[in-house]
Amino acid sequence: LERTTHVKVYMSFAQFESSIGDFQRAREVYKRADTALKEAEDKEGRVLLLEGWLAMEEGLGDNGKPDEVKSKQPKHVKKKRPLLAEDGSQSGWEEYFDYIFPDDANPQALKILEMAHKWKKQKVDE
Repeated sequence: LERTTHVKVYMSFAQFESSIGDFQRAREVYKRADTALKEAEDKEGRVLLLEGWLAMEEGLGDNGKPDEVKSKQPKHVKKKRPLLAEDGSQSGWEEYFDYIFPDDANPQALKILEMAHKWKKQKVDE
């Protein structure tokens, strides 16, 4: 784990720890991986990691702590960015999905985004 920060390595290690029954160590591996992937700004890797972590916690039944992991789940946001042609001119827009994690987000920006979504929904409903 000192040589790489790839999500699959962390997930395999955490799955190994949980397979031998050491769930506390598996949680520590998941937390360490979440921190490492956050520092590396690997959003897709963090999403995969959190999905695996949530599956483990839900599989533990009463001994699991899924609420802790659910609070770390990101919001999926659809964004647009300009497409550039080979000559550098704008040739349209590309839609893509981005993830906003609760611990990474600026709370004020999220509040504005939520208000904008409510306003848009209200306009569509009218």
